[in-house]
Amino acid sequence: MQFPVSPDLSIFYETRGEGPPLVLLNGMSQTTQNWMSQVRHLSAHFKVLSWDARGQGRSGLGEQELTLDLHAADLLQLLDALGLERVHLCGFSYGARLALAFAARSPDRVERLVLTSLGDGSGALRNVIVRSWQEVLERGGMTAMAWASIPHLLGEDFLSRYEGQMEAVIRATVSRNSEAGLKALLAGLSSFPPTSDDAVRCPMPALVISADRDPLVSLESALALNDSFVNAEHRLVEGCGHTIPVELPEIWRRYVLDFLL
Repeated sequence: MQFPVSPDLSIFYETRGEGPPLVLLNGMSQTTQNWMSQVRHLSAHFKVLSWDARGQGRSGLGEQELTLDLHAADLLQLLDALGLERVHLCGFSYGARLALAFAARSPDRVERLVLTSLGDGSGALRNVIVRSWQEVLERGGMTAMAWASIPHLLGEDFLSRYEGQMEAVIRATVSRNSEAGLKALLAGLSSFPPTSDDAVRCPMPALVISADRDPLVSLESALALNDSFVNAEHRLVEGCGHTIPVELPEIWRRYVLDFLL
């Protein structure tokens, strides 16, 4: 479904299942299709809403800078249009930062908050990795960036099992996104304020999930974010890289369901 957030721009969303509403927010180069396997399980318990933020997948981009305020306003419009007063928010990586921003700006609309692969934003390694993606995208295009990002996003165990499928993963990533959208998303990310600025404004229960082999989010960074909340708990997934819901889907889902149900 397409929902118009302005006269000339629409965002794409999907819903499935019945029950308390649960909103899923994508990683930067992901789309709603990356949640398909998890949605099949989660929709047994929830009315699951997945959506492509501006610049992602089948949503428009527009001319405005992709700020947290803009993303949060888009989601608020969508929830109002669907008549969803209070929701659980569950975001991964870039989507986790958007979920946190929305929860801080509209805390009365959020029941519980799940943030996966998000830290306090500190660390030179994380900053240099993100900058390297921008440089590769600018000089080499989407396919080059997709290949360059794989070692940062997927852990060694997962790659050992599925190395032969990486060509298909790259093709899917490139086909589902636009170069302009990824450039805008990366540019926006570099200007986002510290996560602690928003976490301290969130009174709802929160769950922070991180992995022990994630080069983008260290354990220290995840714990620092966790400690910024009034009411939060942390779960560490072992033997996993950045993309926890894909690499170890059953473990990730168990933590989420235990927290939300």
